[in-house]
Amino acid sequence: MAASLKGIDPELKNYLRIHRLTDIYEALLTGISVMCPDDPYQFLVDKLTYLRDYGLDELFWDCFVDESMKPRSRIITDSNLDYVFNLEEHLLPKDPNEPTPEMYAMAYSHYNNSLKTVCFSAWMQYHLRKRMRKLQLQRKMASAAQHHCHQLLRHNLHIWLDWTRYRRGRQAMAFNKIQHVFNVAVSRVIFQAWRNVTLDAKRTREYFEINLTRLERGEHMDEEDAFGHGSGEARDDVSLLPKKVAVLIFGFLDIRDLARCAAVCRSWKVITQYSALWSRLDLSKVRNRVTDKSTNKLLQKCRPYMGHLNLRGCRQLTKLAFTAVSECRNLQDLNLSECYGLNDDAMRLITEGCRILLYFNVSHTSITDASLRCFGKYCKTLQYLSIAYCKRFTDKGLYYLSNGEGCKKLIYLDLSNCTQLNVEGFKYLSEGLTSLQELHLNEFSNLSDESVQLVLDKCVNIKTVSFLGTCNLSDETFKKLALNRKLERLKLENNQRISDSAIKAIGKNCHDLRQIYMVDCQRVTDLALKALSMCRNLTVINLADCIRITDTGVRHIVESSCGPKIREMNLTNCIRVGDIALVNIHKRCHSLTYLSVCYCEHISEAGIELLGQTHSLTSVDLSGCNCGDQALSSLGNNLRFKDVTLAECTSITDLGLQKFAQQCREIERLDLSHCAQLTDGAIKNLAFCCRMINVLSLAGCKLLTDLSIQYLSGVCHYLISLDLSGCVLVTDKSMKYLRKGCKKLRMLSIMYCRGITKSTAHKLMRHIEQVDYNSDDVPSYFGY
Repeated sequence: MAASLKGIDPELKNYLRIHRLTDIYEALLTGISVMCPDDPYQFLVDKLTYLRDYGLDELFWDCFVDESMKPRSRIITDSNLDYVFNLEEHLLPKDPNEPTPEMYAMAYSHYNNSLKTVCFSAWMQYHLRKRMRKLQLQRKMASAAQHHCHQLLRHNLHIWLDWTRYRRGRQAMAFNKIQHVFNVAVSRVIFQAWRNVTLDAKRTREYFEINLTRLERGEHMDEEDAFGHGSGEARDDVSLLPKKVAVLIFGFLDIRDLARCAAVCRSWKVITQYSALWSRLDLSKVRNRVTDKSTNKLLQKCRPYMGHLNLRGCRQLTKLAFTAVSECRNLQDLNLSECYGLNDDAMRLITEGCRILLYFNVSHTSITDASLRCFGKYCKTLQYLSIAYCKRFTDKGLYYLSNGEGCKKLIYLDLSNCTQLNVEGFKYLSEGLTSLQELHLNEFSNLSDESVQLVLDKCVNIKTVSFLGTCNLSDETFKKLALNRKLERLKLENNQRISDSAIKAIGKNCHDLRQIYMVDCQRVTDLALKALSMCRNLTVINLADCIRITDTGVRHIVESSCGPKIREMNLTNCIRVGDIALVNIHKRCHSLTYLSVCYCEHISEAGIELLGQTHSLTSVDLSGCNCGDQALSSLGNNLRFKDVTLAECTSITDLGLQKFAQQCREIERLDLSHCAQLTDGAIKNLAFCCRMINVLSLAGCKLLTDLSIQYLSGVCHYLISLDLSGCVLVTDKSMKYLRKGCKKLRMLSIMYCRGITKSTAHKLMRHIEQVDYNSDDVPSYFGY
């Protein structure tokens, strides 16, 4: 090392000596070593800043050490680094104790040998430890493999034992069933033979008793007169009826069924050609098959007496078909909603040709201001107009509509979701259409108070207003609306600005109010219901999601003069409503036909039992309530129930549904979705007791199998809608029964039914109008 230091460049030595770098480094290293600061970097920066500011005049090797930590006697007077770098070698005499290069080489060799010894020892220990760990891992893996093999053997043994017990049980059950079937078959044969003998004897006795006098008088009798009308393929009772009665019967059929009936026989074809059957035509049910050619052919046939035409959703129609519509001069009711081929030219032809239109629906189309100009020019008798969800017309179109010669008799207008309109458009509307009685402004996110108040100032005959999904209106607008004493229907939804003060004004002034919908208006409290109690003619109340409503508010409304007149009440998600409210409803609401208390967690089984004694009820919704078997059994005491919803009532079992079905035999709509404890036995009782059911939801009933579908298809022939989503045990086999037994089925939901294949679903789509299907895994919210 000394040899290397002696070989330093003289210029470098001179530079270090002039700038005293060795003294600076020695002072800094000494200060850090002795002071041991918390932040060494900041310490170095501070000391270097001090040297820059005050210079190197008073620089010593211990100048950065506090006086309290300096040694009392100095051992070293000169700089050690000067000595190391041999900067003062020309000033100092030769030290005889200085190590020679041979000593440095020997020290270096000894140091290297020591390091090699340490490294070799460490490597040997690592190698031995690694080999030991490898041996331990091999022993553990062998033990784990043996344990896994034993677990598999034990698992398979348990499966085999369970299968053996299951097979023995099935064999015993099969023997019992075969024995039972044999006994029943023998009994049926004996009973049928006895019945045939009895009927034959009864028929013979009646024949001689009834016709004995006629035989004695010598009157001629043929076989048909004696034993009634003939039967078979040639029998047609409808053709024997008076023509007016037959036409009334065929009037209940749609166009698709009329076409099928016309192909039955000649007499039925004559009946289906009566003009009364073709004055009202609804093509929306066959919207996917309607084309320009078929529409022209049909309209040319019944053009003289066509009064009502519904083409809703017929998206394949073009100008050719609309030209045929314009030739129906006697048309009064026309629905062209969702006809994407409708444009301004077609609208001009229709309005010029159909001059006596009373009802016109062009919602969800691409009409512009030119179409509204045609309305204002030609439709002089128009009373009902719907242009909802039409985005291409502007405020100028409303100017044409309200200032033209037509539409002066307009009493109904639907502008839902026409968010392109501004205050100016509503100003034109209020000035020209002063006879409006019903106004719909649903899903109007940018509707302002000023726009509505302009309409209310001029249109003083308004009886119905609808603001569903319009959330920007404040109390001032509804107080302005309350000044209209003719108001009969008010619909609100998702309005967080309306408060009790506005409802008080409505209740005070609008005594003719019949229906009020306040859905998700969270600032409404019991005080609002107390104010509405002054409306003596109130019949429909919807307070869904008004979470601040309590039993007290319900008591105010039902104990008022309108209580006995209320027909519908919706308290969905009113979480503070409990049994006291149902007690008051049971006592006062003698005309109530519909009640919804979904997700009202404070309602117990005792409260639900009262609904079974409210005999005016025909429809009830108890989704998410604490409804068990006892409450369901008591609910069945009301024999007038037609529509019952019990979704997510997880406490319901087969016993409760059996008791309910045995009493409510005339029920038509039933929702049992997510009642996870129901099995095939419950559906069996439901099918054989409630044969008139037409809408049934069994979504999320995971224990149901093909046997349930077999029961339904064998008995419930009037099913129109069936929901089997999430019934994972249902397979293709049951779909064959469903297709053969439920001929009237129009809607089928088999979502998340992994047992049903895609090919089977496609076959069902040929026979059923709407089939919802996928084979995805059941979502987590089903709670499986």
